[in-house]
Amino acid sequence: WLANSPDLNPIENVWQMLKYKLGKRFPKTDAEVRQFLQEEWEKIEVVDYKKYIRSMRERCWAVIQAGGGHTKW
Repeated sequence: WLANSPDLNPIENVWQMLKYKLGKRFPKTDAEVRQFLQEEWEKIEVVDYKKYIRSMRERCWAVIQAGGGHTKW
């Protein structure tokens, strides 16, 4: 199911980036998680998205080479 493959879904990288940034802020409550997540989401710039989108050609090629199996992504 290519649409569900993290290798071919750039948003998975955005979630990973947000998780990393959120973890660095050490939220203590659910309210802080929500607040920090919203703040970090608003800090994401277009260049961040473009980085992941530009890697799609290489990602697709890696999936083809792996015959649909695991890749480095």
